[in-house]
Amino acid sequence: MSLVTRLPRVFYGWWIVAAGTFTQFLTGGLYYYGFSTLVLPLEQEFGWSRAAVSGVVSLSRLEGGLTGPVGGYLVDRYGPRLVVLISVTLMGLGFIALSQVQSLIAFYAIYILFVAMGASTGIAMAMPTAIANWFIRKRSRAMGILYAGVGMGGVAVPVLALLISAYGWRTALVIIGALVIIVFVPLSFVFRQRPEQYGMMPDGESPATPATTVVPGDKKSKDAEIDFTPRQALRTPSFWLISIAFAMRTTASHGVPLHLMPHLQGQGFSTEAAALALGALGVASVVGRLGFSWLGDFWEKRHVLFGSTMLMSVGLIFLNLPATWTTVALFLLIYAPGYGGAPPLTRAIFGEYYGRKHYGTISGFFSVIIMVGTVGGPLFAGYMYDTSKSYTIAFYAFAVANTLGAALIFLAKRPKPPVAVAQA
Repeated sequence: MSLVTRLPRVFYGWWIVAAGTFTQFLTGGLYYYGFSTLVLPLEQEFGWSRAAVSGVVSLSRLEGGLTGPVGGYLVDRYGPRLVVLISVTLMGLGFIALSQVQSLIAFYAIYILFVAMGASTGIAMAMPTAIANWFIRKRSRAMGILYAGVGMGGVAVPVLALLISAYGWRTALVIIGALVIIVFVPLSFVFRQRPEQYGMMPDGESPATPATTVVPGDKKSKDAEIDFTPRQALRTPSFWLISIAFAMRTTASHGVPLHLMPHLQGQGFSTEAAALALGALGVASVVGRLGFSWLGDFWEKRHVLFGSTMLMSVGLIFLNLPATWTTVALFLLIYAPGYGGAPPLTRAIFGEYYGRKHYGTISGFFSVIIMVGTVGGPLFAGYMYDTSKSYTIAFYAFAVANTLGAALIFLAKRPKPPVAVAQA
């Protein structure tokens, strides 16, 4: 008897959300936020510059962007389970191998080809695609819960900092790699491709419930199934507006977490205090991940996304003030909810605008465009610190980029149905 049959009272999509959220929780703490705890130890042991250390993160984002369409196609073709299983195994082995490096080239190669490849394909690509396939009406909320796991991963940052302080960064990486394999491999078997393959419908609807039809210009049909091909999606202005806007946003969303600890340590914060602030960024972002995504199921998503992006711009101003617990708290209260709200809303918008059938592939092309920000943000901030011994210019530039991105998001209206696109 299958797991789907044994659990009839809970829509199986929510089990996928639960597995994905826990995976995102560990990934957020050990990979996304956790890398910041390695910046100073690597700098002290090898003498590498901030730009050099930031470069590995930037190049890993470049790899994620370039392989995005392929990864998305593999998820659409073979389903998320196999992709997640292979990817998380690579990720765990990569952390263990990373503990043995003696050169910058080896560090780059292992981090990009194993750790980042596993995270970008199995975590960042496969899991949102699985959620998009299992939900339509509640997609934004489901995405919010999934990405709340990333934010909650912030609580692992102080623990990781203590682990590095007590045992060294090499031993800490071995522990992380073993944890990833032990936990993630079993969780990979929870993922399924589409509910229709198991006699169910998205959102747990009855199979007898008629599908919503698409009526151009009818606001009531926003939950309808609309399946664009990748080519059709790429021909819509909204795809490019959202993608470019998100690329602008990610300069900050990837640059700030990486450099927040070194920034605060440079202004007198202890390692433990700086790690606590970085962890608080992740935890505080959960408010935005859940709150903004919930609003996205009731209000127009692009308007909600506009608001969350503008919060990031305002919050970055406080990060450039002299670092005290007061200014850091104001930064977290304003920046963190906006920072957290954008990823689930953007993923939900792509499902609403372009449908489920080619969601992974279309999201893959999206990742190609946003890599400009994910690559450029961390590298730019590291370069500005190396040349000016300050992050001021970088953080103000991030604020400007987010403001411009918010304007583009506001213009990204829902595209016409595919037939109308083909006839245009």
